Amino acid sequence: MHTHFFFAHVVLAIDARVLAIPQATANLLIEVNDRALRSGGRDRHLKVSALTEFQEAELAREIGRTAALDYLESEPEFSKLLVQRFVDFNPTETPTYISIGPTPAKVLPNDSKVWRLAQSEADKLRTKPLSVPCTGSKARRAKHRHLG
Repeated sequence: MHTHFFFAHVVLAIDARVLAIPQATANLLIEVNDRALRSGGRDRHLKVSALTEFQEAELAREIGRTAALDYLESEPEFSKLLVQRFVDFNPTETPTYISIGPTPAKVLPNDSKVWRLAQSEADKLRTKPLSVPCTGSKARRAKHRHLG
């Protein structure tokens, strides 16, 4: 077993039109260590030491996504935004070059840790470009021309 790190970019909204009108975004770094893996394994009745590397990584991913959602629900600025969509959630290298604070934003009971990242730090971890909805899209312009 070893420590797994994940980068998550999450958009949040009040309703399901989250891609069209996100009310907030969050960039998170999640650490899932051995203790969190063992805890997650116990919860799922798994013997973590018997898992393959792939199975361990999948368990860590599941724990990491849960940690991200728990963090978002615990933060007052995000708690009212009921719809969350992970735009990016991918494993990342151990972040030695990111200036995260000395303590995580949240440590969960299973010892997984969540840090909130500034946009410039998130850009270093992002694995794919984000598609940002354009307000001046061809379809919208065509619709306005057609209507009037």
